[in-house]
Amino acid sequence: MDSESLASDRSDPIENLPVLCLSIFDGLPLPMALVVGVSHFVRYANPAFYRFAGKNADAVIGLPFSEIVPSDELLAMFDKVYRTGQAENYTAPERSGAPYWSYTIWPVLGADVRPVGIMIQVTETARLHERSTAMNQELLLSGVRQHELTEVAEKLTEQLQSEIGERRRMEQVLVNTEKLAVMARFALMMAHEINNPLEAITNLMFLLAPLQSSSEAEGYMRTLEEQIKGLNRISTQMLKFHRDSNKPTQFALRALVRDVLDFYHPQADRRGVIVDPRIETEGRVAGFRTEIVQVLTNLLLNAIDATSVGGHVIVHLYPAPSWLCRIHNKLGYCISIADSGGGIDPQHKAKIFEPFFTTKGDRGTGLGLWVSLGIVTGAGGSIRVRSTRRAGRSGTCFSVFLPAEQAERKNS
Repeated sequence: MDSESLASDRSDPIENLPVLCLSIFDGLPLPMALVVGVSHFVRYANPAFYRFAGKNADAVIGLPFSEIVPSDELLAMFDKVYRTGQAENYTAPERSGAPYWSYTIWPVLGADVRPVGIMIQVTETARLHERSTAMNQELLLSGVRQHELTEVAEKLTEQLQSEIGERRRMEQVLVNTEKLAVMARFALMMAHEINNPLEAITNLMFLLAPLQSSSEAEGYMRTLEEQIKGLNRISTQMLKFHRDSNKPTQFALRALVRDVLDFYHPQADRRGVIVDPRIETEGRVAGFRTEIVQVLTNLLLNAIDATSVGGHVIVHLYPAPSWLCRIHNKLGYCISIADSGGGIDPQHKAKIFEPFFTTKGDRGTGLGLWVSLGIVTGAGGSIRVRSTRRAGRSGTCFSVFLPAEQAERKNS
């Protein structure tokens, strides 16, 4: 491949020389020139080169170097530097009683580390100047190489910074994981501790009931008994979640949705929120029932919390549409929880599934949606969210897809 082809379709060689180099070249007393192409046209020259050529800038730029210094050996040296990418030196034959010239030739490398031009330094050779000339040549070459090494160092620094950032991110993930483990152990301990005094209170209630004589006292006793049953139900649910965490079973989503809605119905009533169940199928699946209860609980409580007094929350269980089944390559069911709240701020929507992200301040831990996403994806499903903040039509809808094929796969 000739030098014209080597130089084609590449960036301007001038752009591959640092501004500092060009300013140094301009101030040097030695002729300097940059040539490009198969004919070695002059692309740049310093003032000393114009004096060497005996021409002004307009006459030199664009002129083939062979018209300034006719030498087949020198042109062959240019081609060699283009081909090998290695610096060369060439000294014209000495003629008696006349000065003779030495040429230091080195490539200007492009972004792909291939030559895009040739830089030439011309030196009048004399024995007294040979040592200083060699030193000058080395300095010029080292300046260009230093620029190349600086670029390599900058790239290595960027890679190092990226690796440091990734390591810090992984360290934070480990810290967050440890926080979750501590919270889980604390919740289990609390469930055990609450359960013991609840049993004692229940026994005392049984002993006190026959001793009440007035209707007012009997009413208080019934209210107290209902509150104790509520605490007992919460404690039992927490313990059951721990015991069943490694026991996948087959269950119906219809019954699960009913149980969760019945459990949190009093909370919705207290907030003045209307919960509208729409159940179209039994939805038999297999997996960890308590985990799905946890997912539905998180989404339902978030919806109730986001809805103002008089608003609606719709809980819809239905067979998954065919397009969603094709995406997952399996049949399944959907549970959608839609509220008429104010919607999710667009800048928060991308972060809602991140651990410890919450917009509830001290009232939230930022773990509910993150844990829910992990449970659903671990079961082979997915969670989609749609939200709008348009006046009069605001609201949010979370849709959970759960595969119906898990039971058959576990039994096969």
